[in-house]
Amino acid sequence: MNIDKYRELTPELTERAILHELGNIPTSYFEFTNNEISNYSLNYTKTGITAEVSPRALNRWIEQGVVVIDNADKGKTKRFNRLESIWIKVAVELRKFGVSLEDLKYIRTQLFDYTVEDFNMFKFQVLLNILEKPKYLIISEDKEAGFYTYEIYADKVSKGFLFSHINVRFIDFIREEFPNNNFKINFGIKDIDENVEKVSLLYYLKTNDFQEMRVILSDGDTRLITNSSELKSNQPLLEVIQNWEFKCIKIQIDDEAEFIIEN
Repeated sequence: MNIDKYRELTPELTERAILHELGNIPTSYFEFTNNEISNYSLNYTKTGITAEVSPRALNRWIEQGVVVIDNADKGKTKRFNRLESIWIKVAVELRKFGVSLEDLKYIRTQLFDYTVEDFNMFKFQVLLNILEKPKYLIISEDKEAGFYTYEIYADKVSKGFLFSHINVRFIDFIREEFPNNNFKINFGIKDIDENVEKVSLLYYLKTNDFQEMRVILSDGDTRLITNSSELKSNQPLLEVIQNWEFKCIKIQIDDEAEFIIEN
């Protein structure tokens, strides 16, 4: 098979795959992928390099388009947004399997640049791994990228449907960006499919990426949360959140940003 010719066709094929993906997700998830909350957390929040890669190698990756940063951030210590930081960790892992820089750039192109209506597959899969079930990132011999939940992956392996590939536990690299995460807790928010604010709240409960959360039940009755795991031992408050029975929730994300959910 002519791999170069196949890669010329891939954008069209990938667009079909993305359209299929969009047809199977709740509207609220799609809205959250491009709203100000997910953008602030994943696109705008900048970090330093935390992956095990030398500055020389990293600069080479930037020169060759394997890693992308804003021109305004060049030379800064904190120059990578969270999406890029996660990708760098994935790239470091793939290099251990001998994946070339050219192939890394091609994999990146599939994940970041094949978009439909500003839909970014890499960001979307980061969010799905946080909000729902973790997945494997699978890289085929031809360096085609795909994502499978653990259950689907196990089923395909048991039936012999997968050829030789590289298997990366995607959630491991996401956890490193949210060291205080509570990904394993089921917060049980109801009727989430059509309400982007419910998805936004679930995101912050799962990542635990906030300074404090004030749940206002009524005038004069405010409950303070400094770690979302506190809800495990406060069932009445958890049920209020699950059933969306509060007046307002104020989430202080950091010193500069506050997110307010009105009910």
